[in-house]
Amino acid sequence: MRVVYWARMRLAKERIIAAIEAVPGAQLTVVETIDELMPELPGAGALLLADAPPDMARKVKDALSSPENTVKWMHFLTAGREGFEAVGLPDGVAVTYPAGGVAPAVAEHAMTLLLAVTRRVPAMLAEQAKRNWSRETVSANARSIEGMTMAIVGYGQIGREIARRAKGFGVHTIGLSRTARADEFLDESHGLDDLKPVLGRVDIVMIAIALTDETRHLINADTIAAAKPGFILVNVARGGLVDQVALAEALVSGQIFGAGLDVVDPEPLPADDPLWEAPNLIVSPHFAGGASIASQKRLASGAADNLKRLMAGDALLHQVN
Repeated sequence: MRVVYWARMRLAKERIIAAIEAVPGAQLTVVETIDELMPELPGAGALLLADAPPDMARKVKDALSSPENTVKWMHFLTAGREGFEAVGLPDGVAVTYPAGGVAPAVAEHAMTLLLAVTRRVPAMLAEQAKRNWSRETVSANARSIEGMTMAIVGYGQIGREIARRAKGFGVHTIGLSRTARADEFLDESHGLDDLKPVLGRVDIVMIAIALTDETRHLINADTIAAAKPGFILVNVARGGLVDQVALAEALVSGQIFGAGLDVVDPEPLPADDPLWEAPNLIVSPHFAGGASIASQKRLASGAADNLKRLMAGDALLHQVN
């Protein structure tokens, strides 16, 4: 079976190539651009890819929805697939996803942003650059997360890994998802309808939910106003979940004590965006899922295992359609 790997994303690329090439009977073609991809689809049986902007996703969907299509299986290497969801997944093609392949690394990054904000790491580094030993400057607004209450908005694989880590710090955890479900790492579980009352009593808000039409700007001026004054916000999901104008204003006013963002909208964040000037804000360039050998191995083995299942005629794991 010929497998096309559209390597737009470099995460785990070498491991994915090695894992697919090790599958007996697999013939791998690796491309990097949409122009390279399109002529390789005819005759292929499988497509590995990351999410793509809607204009690119539309081209792929149209090709895989045509009567001449031979691709039986499309496997995402990213947790998000908003670009393809926006145009619709192709009919007649099995679609799978990595099911938490990078969840531990993303959760680790979320906790890093949280601790950096509360323990005043940027202020420490600024004083260090000046060779200034100033305990008062750094500690004046420092906080400890022990005993705090955390709302995890979106309790999927990433949300659960965040809760697992937060419990180790002595944090009271509340999960919010479309359907409330109990879990060993949660002290409370609520549906999204309870977002405002929950925000009114938590110290930390972790955003780990998928971006949809319903969740776009889920964190906005209205929900921020309903939240407990001086809360901390961390977003490791998608930038469109947060109204960044309202976020910047809340950081200035102090309604939000501090924020850590691995995702923004648009990406990259323009150099003249006012968010750069917001106080007590840490922005990382959307790499929460990277730098983990374990995650790379999971992504590669997950793709290879499902390819073996496809070739053997067995049921695929983590199918979304």
